[in-house]
Amino acid sequence: MAVLCADGKTRDLCANILAQRKLPIENRIGSGDFDPMSNKIKVMTMKVSKGLEFPIVALPGIGHMPAPGEDEKEAARVFYVAATRATQRLAMGVGGQSGFGSKWR
Repeated sequence: MAVLCADGKTRDLCANILAQRKLPIENRIGSGDFDPMSNKIKVMTMKVSKGLEFPIVALPGIGHMPAPGEDEKEAARVFYVAATRATQRLAMGVGGQSGFGSKWR
């Protein structure tokens, strides 16, 4: 399973919450911080996930995309990359009133 976040701040928040719950995580900060064979929840940014696949993918914070000042087309492209990393199931957290969140209500 992978948790793909829009930015590093959200990635670290998700990793901390999962760790507090004693779940095994792998917080991928750089390109070398990844073991595809480990039995851990992979937590990374959406951009870093490009080219990878996971049976289950969670996308938290979609309702807060795009970030203030971020190009909506670029945010949509990054969202598409993240959403297509799932091979079996995709879960999205759409709470929020900005950008993409307002389009899904």
